[in-house]
Amino acid sequence: MTATIDPTLLQRAMHPDLRVGRGILGRQGFLPGSGVLLTQEGPLAALGPRDASRFARVVLVDTLEADALERRASELAGFDWVAGLGGGMTMDAAKHVAWRNERPLVLMPGSVSVDASVTNTIAVRRGRGVVYEGFVVADRIVADLELIERAPDRVNRAGVGDLLSIQTGLHDWRRGAAAGRIGFDAAIADRSAAVLERLYGLADEIAAGSDTGLEAILRGYVEVNELCLRAGHSGPEEGSEHYLAYQVEALTGRSFVHGEIIGLGVVAMARLQENDPARAIAFLDRCGVAWRPGGRELALDRALLSEALGGLRDFVRSERLPWSVVDEADLGGGRVEALLDWLYAA
Repeated sequence: MTATIDPTLLQRAMHPDLRVGRGILGRQGFLPGSGVLLTQEGPLAALGPRDASRFARVVLVDTLEADALERRASELAGFDWVAGLGGGMTMDAAKHVAWRNERPLVLMPGSVSVDASVTNTIAVRRGRGVVYEGFVVADRIVADLELIERAPDRVNRAGVGDLLSIQTGLHDWRRGAAAGRIGFDAAIADRSAAVLERLYGLADEIAAGSDTGLEAILRGYVEVNELCLRAGHSGPEEGSEHYLAYQVEALTGRSFVHGEIIGLGVVAMARLQENDPARAIAFLDRCGVAWRPGGRELALDRALLSEALGGLRDFVRSERLPWSVVDEADLGGGRVEALLDWLYAA
């Protein structure tokens, strides 16, 4: 992946211009010229009319479908720069417009729910699945903690999901290496594991939504993105837990709070991996993340989740996703039902 990227651009991606503080958005969030803002209603209301008026146009984002992204990029080609404000959908939509039109990009996370503000590829929905396209580096990432803390506590707490996935992602990476499917770098794996260990010690700060907890999530995202770029793939952070989330989203057509569905994926896959699922559960619970499939937040029907798990191997192979426990574990009816009994009782 990284071999074809310009070395200067790659260095910028590994060490992004991330600015974190309280009340900093108006002071250093914008660029000169005519800018277009991609956002959603909630983050736009949190931004306020004064700052919103500094954009020549505001576009509300409601999809990452490939055709819609291409149409939007064409429609917005005339602006001098692009900004994204909000969660993962708006970050990816803004990255796509900037990438296609070769414009400067400012990303302003409205929460710490996902890592899309610091990653470089663009999540695009094609058919049943999500693919990652392009490579774009934000010229500036402005994380205003006053704005971020206006997001629902539930959403910010869920940001740990994209870092807790290190637990199962690293295990899958090692499995893939043992199976001869991918190379393995122990130094990168150790650094990734250390990110998660630091996060374990901040569970109370994350649950409280403190500045320390919010910034730790953001800095964790930045470091893990650097490690994935060094590895040339997402093995330091992503594996079967994300695959299950993609499958559930494809089957339901629903958009979930990302870290909650990833949290469920970590617990389920850690159980399949025999990889300390109790520790994942304890951490998610201490952080206040609503990961349970039968809870009112995820509200996943057991039959649907059974279908997702039973068909996960076919889904993974049809999408050509990297090797993981899904390729090796028993996902027959009896094993799936036993896993579901355990999940719904946890």
